[in-house]
Amino acid sequence: MQPENDGHKSSVQSEVSNDSTVNHNIVTAPNNEQEKTPAQPETPIDPLEEARLQKAKRTKRILTFLGLQISLFLAALDSTIVATALPRIGSDFNKMDIVSWVATAYILTFDAFQPLFSKFSDIFGRKLVLIFGICLFLFGSILCGAAKSIVMLIIFRAVSGIGGAGIFSMVFVIISDIVPLEKRGSYQGLINAVFAMSSIFGPLIGGSFTEYVSWRWNFYINLPIGGAALAVLFFFLDLPVPKGKLIDKLKRVDYVGTVIVLSFSTLFLLALNFGGQAFPWKSAAVIAPLVISIALVGLLCLVESKFAKEPLMPPRLFKNRSVLGALLTNWFFGMSFLGMLYYLPVYFQVVRHDTAMWSGIRLIPMQMIVCTVSTSTGFLISKTGRYRPLLSIGLALLSLCLGLLSLFDKNTSWSRVYGFTIIGGLGMGCMFASSVIALQAAVEKKDIAVVTGLGSFSRILGGALGVAIASTIVNSTLTQDLPLRIPSEQAQQVLQSSAYVHNGLPEEYLDTVLEVYTEGLQLVWHVLTGMAGAGFISSLFIKHHEMRKRGPPIKEEEKTPTDEIVIPPQENIEGAVIVDVADTKKEEPAKSRL
Repeated sequence: MQPENDGHKSSVQSEVSNDSTVNHNIVTAPNNEQEKTPAQPETPIDPLEEARLQKAKRTKRILTFLGLQISLFLAALDSTIVATALPRIGSDFNKMDIVSWVATAYILTFDAFQPLFSKFSDIFGRKLVLIFGICLFLFGSILCGAAKSIVMLIIFRAVSGIGGAGIFSMVFVIISDIVPLEKRGSYQGLINAVFAMSSIFGPLIGGSFTEYVSWRWNFYINLPIGGAALAVLFFFLDLPVPKGKLIDKLKRVDYVGTVIVLSFSTLFLLALNFGGQAFPWKSAAVIAPLVISIALVGLLCLVESKFAKEPLMPPRLFKNRSVLGALLTNWFFGMSFLGMLYYLPVYFQVVRHDTAMWSGIRLIPMQMIVCTVSTSTGFLISKTGRYRPLLSIGLALLSLCLGLLSLFDKNTSWSRVYGFTIIGGLGMGCMFASSVIALQAAVEKKDIAVVTGLGSFSRILGGALGVAIASTIVNSTLTQDLPLRIPSEQAQQVLQSSAYVHNGLPEEYLDTVLEVYTEGLQLVWHVLTGMAGAGFISSLFIKHHEMRKRGPPIKEEEKTPTDEIVIPPQENIEGAVIVDVADTKKEEPAKSRL
């Protein structure tokens, strides 16, 4: 009986593979099912019907990708849209002393939950995690818009941040699922362009709503747009659901690792936000969280390597030279570029006396370059299959930009300002798509979700550290130098509020204060240049992996939900399941070279 089954299996595969309209692998059903299912006669395909089906599939893919882009845009937009609304929010609630936590709460949970959602999607499925993230994000937005106190608003912003983390991590993971590695660069470039656009329009949209409508509409605006994206993805995004009972899936969750990661990231980010602002850096309120977070890293290493059955962060990944190099590169890249994005507006507003709105407008040329270059380099990666040179080029350009920023003073021409920042935009554009691809190309499919989440996690954590270092440098420079150069009463006023520099400071002290600010910012640019340089060195440790190779076959017991992706569902054939050829090829291990 067995030879007959084999013959039947071969005939089905032969008939399908010879059809010019079908490009799939066939995974045959078990033999006992084939014995019960008679062979079906080949039916001629109507060309008009085939064209209609292809058009429907194309429309479905476009709608799915648009839904992913819109979801990512909203999640990223929420991290910047409140920047220009904070003064009005603080005034309305009469809580200017803690209003910055409206922004901080979102960023804190947005980062802390990135690696968790990535791993949970391996267990519960990508679509379920994405839909959960969007729903939680929209629910948090409703609560934020209706908040009756500043404390309620801060708590609800943290809820929105959790949802935003689910959206952000899942968009990148789903793109890696549905797009073959060799074509993924172009899609990653488009996705990163959307992310960059959010940083352009966030402050502008937030300022417009705050000035002409209400700051609450900065949150309500998410509902109609996010609701449309949710509907599109719910009906058109087809992803497989991992097999197994819910109780079995819950047993797979690394609960101890989850608690440790959340505790570590929360304490680390709290310490960085407290330091130099709410409390001195030498205070127990700052030192204690930092020490505990470092201890938690050691505990996490022990738990993940010795006790966790399905680790949240598999230790084997950190033994991979390319993964470790890419994570360090993301860390230093986050430190340098986020530090620059946060402190360029300080230069514009304090040294050049720009309004908050104008400081955002002056960043538009750089951000437009980021969008253009990110998209272009993504297509370049897809065409050439090479991503490693872009990492080094991007960080070299970013280092050059930061070094040139140290030449800025109150008299620097605007042509130089725009020219130097555009160089930074070129560097950042080269980095966004290539930094994600570098991680995904270095691992097997079963680890793609985890390394994608880790990449975002390390970049945002590094960025938080970069901003904290920059803040410490500026505050220390002002604290040490101002009392020596102007009366202590005036120095204290400047230290309490930068707005006092142009609204209250006597004219005779203005040039001196601007000079001290410039010196502090110049030191910031020097330090960030060193961070970008460290990222450049880290990028040299990343091996180049051929993108058209998929790595060794994954054993049956190690398969994850992404191993048999069906997007979109194809023609059903009795006794067989259609699987995309890009996700099931069994080829030689990916070659790598320096």
